[in-house]
Amino acid sequence: MRADKLSSMLLPVAVCLTLLQLPAASAELLQDVRFVQPRQSATSGPPADRLVFELPALEQAPVIDGKLDDEAWSLPEARLGKFRLGLSATPARHTREAWAAYDSSNLYFGIRLQREPGVPLRVNTTEPDDGKIWEDDEVELFVDPFTSGSAYYQMIVNSAAVLYDAAHRNVEVPDPRSDSPGDMMLERVSELPWSSGLMRAVHVEDEWWSIEMALPMASLGLEGAPAGHRIGFNLTSADWDTNEYTCLSPTSDWHDPLQFGVLVLGQPRIEVTGLDLSGIGSGRNLLEVDASHLQGPEGQYQLALTFAAPAQWLRKVVLFDLAHDRSARAGLPFSCSAEEGPWEAQIEIADPDGRAVYATRRVGNLPGAMQVSLRSSAVLRDALPVEVSVRLGVGRLTARRMELSARLLDERGSTVAQQQIGVAGGPNLRALVPVNDLQPGTYVLELLASLEGEVVASGRDLLRVAASPFEDEAR
Repeated sequence: MRADKLSSMLLPVAVCLTLLQLPAASAELLQDVRFVQPRQSATSGPPADRLVFELPALEQAPVIDGKLDDEAWSLPEARLGKFRLGLSATPARHTREAWAAYDSSNLYFGIRLQREPGVPLRVNTTEPDDGKIWEDDEVELFVDPFTSGSAYYQMIVNSAAVLYDAAHRNVEVPDPRSDSPGDMMLERVSELPWSSGLMRAVHVEDEWWSIEMALPMASLGLEGAPAGHRIGFNLTSADWDTNEYTCLSPTSDWHDPLQFGVLVLGQPRIEVTGLDLSGIGSGRNLLEVDASHLQGPEGQYQLALTFAAPAQWLRKVVLFDLAHDRSARAGLPFSCSAEEGPWEAQIEIADPDGRAVYATRRVGNLPGAMQVSLRSSAVLRDALPVEVSVRLGVGRLTARRMELSARLLDERGSTVAQQQIGVAGGPNLRALVPVNDLQPGTYVLELLASLEGEVVASGRDLLRVAASPFEDEAR
């Protein structure tokens, strides 16, 4: 899948099925059947307008004393630039500027912040991990170590060097505001006891103050990270002299890692131009990776997937050929035995010599076997058809083999109408249920998903149909 398609949201796909009218049906059961694609996983790189910095590797680490007088901060490639307001190009009224570098042990950050002379810096937080620290004059560091677009760390340091640190991940869950089970929203899950091991120091002058930080690679899972590894990050700040919240990488939401900038640890050996791990569910799934060769040996590269879900852990490997001036696509099918709960995937690529050249992670939630939802639970029978949405909680490869059928049952459980829909083809389905020929009463719409003749998932929802008081009695 091309990289420019990887960030697409739920879009209708022009797939129309011939609906089979069975003799038992008193009216056409489903109309306008459309399959839709789920939200795709984030690509390996940032959106086109995100900031990207190739960091210098240091032979001598800076002294963490807050003064920014080390040689590392004089390197032109260490300069990250000035903070701005949100998504705009408007700079902060008080200049805020940052630098970064790395070695095999740490990521290093230096930030210099202008202040109002003679006005005390706000320090109300004196205890570690106090969430109200953002109400102080502070700097926040956000790090997504594997550019997952979902799992990231947050560290806040105020002008008294007090630290708040937490681990977060954004997971897709059904949107409770929507009537469609296919509509998802992001929910943040936090782990406050996580410890970053961040070394920091603050230096305060009359017109500015500064912070130096050393963040251990080990606390991020980045020990031995390959050359060219990409790290999502952002630096933000609260300035109570000007009442401004500012950021280095433009963002509309500080907690959206898809808007983070990127730090690159040296020259990469390969470029991953596309990564698709969408539609994860029970059964057969598919990981697809598009890669281009940049430097290093030609030959067979190894794509490895480590996948964990409730009561399941697996690791699978596939080999693919990669040569100079060529790109390649590698596909790795795998099975998920769980139906519900969180999942996590780690994706790695190694060169023909066994050296790691790429690593990233993805997380998500398994949606359950099947969810069916009618947009209207009660209608008049001369109303427009009712929209039904279905979310089928199976993997992409399994969905391509599943046959869907639908039944409409009355209050006695008798079948009023039934229909074979066809092969699912994808995890989400939308259709219309006509109601104009139905007698007033309560009905159950039931959908069944079968694999090789065996029903493996089902879902149902209630529909109440009433007659209009102005309905033509001769109808």
